Amino acid sequence: MSDTDSAFDIAKQSLIGSRAHNQDRCQVLRSDSTLLLSIADGLGGHPRGDAAAQLLIDVAEHLFRKAEKPLEDPVRFMLRVIGKAHRSILRFGRRQRPPIEPRTTAVLAIVQNETLYWSHVGDSRLYLVRNGRVLARTADHTVTVTVPDNIGPIPRRTSLTRCLGGLEKPPTTTCAPPMALQPGDVVLLCTDGLWGQVPGRHLVSAFHDHRVPIAEQLEQVSDVAHREAHSDNVTAIALRWNGAGDDALPPLEARQPDLQANINID
Repeated sequence: MSDTDSAFDIAKQSLIGSRAHNQDRCQVLRSDSTLLLSIADGLGGHPRGDAAAQLLIDVAEHLFRKAEKPLEDPVRFMLRVIGKAHRSILRFGRRQRPPIEPRTTAVLAIVQNETLYWSHVGDSRLYLVRNGRVLARTADHTVTVTVPDNIGPIPRRTSLTRCLGGLEKPPTTTCAPPMALQPGDVVLLCTDGLWGQVPGRHLVSAFHDHRVPIAEQLEQVSDVAHREAHSDNVTAIALRWNGAGDDALPPLEARQPDLQANINID
């Protein structure tokens, strides 16, 4: 899916890869003043990750359509989405027989007044690319663990430290400071099925030519990941900003604060 506006070009893509089911979800919502981008990757190690991811998308849409735009406080809005989606996932899991614990990652991004806001939980990512280099990227909520093995070197793998669902308490959410967008900026939201299978330099270079429609560029880079042996689900949203920007906002290097996503969740 692609959309073009005088201020931006945007496209989304979701491919099943080599998996039996697609547990990723993504969504683009817009009003006259505000864009909301949402992406979720249901955890495959837990039952019904697809339902958890879909609930994040459904809650985001419900709250966005109800909210007055432009949003008075975009960060507070995103925290409300995360908190309410977390509670919805817990309720869904408890209604199953036997009860289950679906879980999902989440990345939310809002574009409003030529400014980008974002929040995330887990290891799905957002990249902000300007002039061919990554200016900002989410930091994965993961830890590297060793797997016991009596044969050969000790294998290592990453494990999520935060997600929606599972624990009773809503997840601590990392929120970025607002960033002024400049013409040519590319915002990429993606699950690990894309960033884990395409080197970072290729993710950046895939969108360097502003003359090529962003939908075509997103399709090409997604296909690279999709063709990998044992490919994961590959899901992404890409936005190229065409409007003017304002540099009088906090620098990209500012620390991304962790906030508790448990405000106004009902």
